[in-house]
Amino acid sequence: MRASYLIARREYLSYIATWGFWLSILAVPVFAAIGGALPGLIQNSQPTRYFAVIDETGRGLDQVVEQGLEAQRREAVRDQLEGMVEVMRGEAAAQEVLAVFDQDPDGVSYLDEAVEAAGLGEAGAALGSERRERVMVDPPARDMAQLRPYLTGERMIETPAGERALFAALILRNAPGAPVAIEYHSTNVTSDSVKNAVRDILRSHFREQAFMERGLSPADLNAVMAISPDVIEIDARPGAEAGAEITRADRAPFIVAIAFAFVLWLAVFSVANMLLTSLVEEKGGKIIELLLSTARFHEILIGKLAGVAGVSVTLFAIWGAVGGGLALLGGAVLAGMNPAIAELLASLFDPGLILAAMFFFTAGYLMYGAIFLAMGSLCDTLQDAQTLMGPVIWTLLLPMFFLVFSFEATDSVLLRAASWFPLWTPFLMMARLPTEPPLWELAGASGLMIVTTVLVVWGAAAVFRQGALRQADADSVRRFFRLKKKGA
Repeated sequence: MRASYLIARREYLSYIATWGFWLSILAVPVFAAIGGALPGLIQNSQPTRYFAVIDETGRGLDQVVEQGLEAQRREAVRDQLEGMVEVMRGEAAAQEVLAVFDQDPDGVSYLDEAVEAAGLGEAGAALGSERRERVMVDPPARDMAQLRPYLTGERMIETPAGERALFAALILRNAPGAPVAIEYHSTNVTSDSVKNAVRDILRSHFREQAFMERGLSPADLNAVMAISPDVIEIDARPGAEAGAEITRADRAPFIVAIAFAFVLWLAVFSVANMLLTSLVEEKGGKIIELLLSTARFHEILIGKLAGVAGVSVTLFAIWGAVGGGLALLGGAVLAGMNPAIAELLASLFDPGLILAAMFFFTAGYLMYGAIFLAMGSLCDTLQDAQTLMGPVIWTLLLPMFFLVFSFEATDSVLLRAASWFPLWTPFLMMARLPTEPPLWELAGASGLMIVTTVLVVWGAAAVFRQGALRQADADSVRRFFRLKKKGA
């Protein structure tokens, strides 16, 4: 055991005592934040789309488009206001604030009063002042021959932000069999935002006209469109109070479990790959022979698995401490504004889910770590290792496809069956935990996973022995499968 401890310590310190390890600790949350903010950053970094509408129908459709854009802007501001107030002060307060905002049914002239009534202070200052994604301008010309230089950037239009190129021009013409034909001109062949916005506005306009021609006034139309059933979601799970409604806190464990499953997959793959590369490098540098002269095969195997596992535990401990501290500080502030947030945060840090994640990570790491160690013992170079990694990589990738769709289909028969496959059990059963699978199913799949883990570690130890003694290598695996194929 002392030899295993010394090897584990050596493996642990070889990663911990490097700048790369600490930079990776910093890089993960930084890149996670960037990844989460990237869609918004890309959207906000796009230049404003200035476009012109030329109405050749004589029906004032260009004004309809302009009014529709203003209505969309108002709806966006209203949604932002409602979401902000609902998070900070609750749904009832949000409805009171919206009543103030809706005193202007066509614009945002009561936005300042609504922000003041909500008590948002500086937090609401940005509402309504955001950069406009699409801006309609007066057409600088009426025919395409004269408009083309503005679209190509040879000539510019005057805007509040200075001179800009015209992003698109839309010509509205009468068409047989359709309310209108839209001829869209732009040098950008990938962006459909302007075209779709104008099409949707005009489609709604013509539908409203069709209803009005059939005797419905705009007020009647709005009343009809507002008809919707009230949906009350009651929690019928065992142990729930009678009549208790489903809240965000009830759904949070499902999201957390799937997130844990993704994190487990990433951690297992990362640390197993670390084992593989380190062993291949040690074989190439003749270090493995030195270890064999002072320790037994199983001691080396156990030491390496324990050492890299310690690296993972260190990573999780640091990220967990930082994340938990930030959640507690931020949660205390938000809970003071809205008590429901405290319940939501408590559901996010469910001890049962955390313990289950630790158990499934241990089993998954031992399985895949032993497999990667066995592969590493057969390879003298990383190129040899890459030729053997294909089947294992695909085995690891397949459960990711299940996880992508598991939130809406946690009761899928296929997902339940796949969670019994021992190499996938750590990830898929983790994602299924909030659905409270039957105890026999959870125990059976976990037991099968444990048995498989023991067999994999035992088999990996045998392969490791042959590979470390150079009695087997990557070519041995290739020859084995070729012989099998010939004998079939």
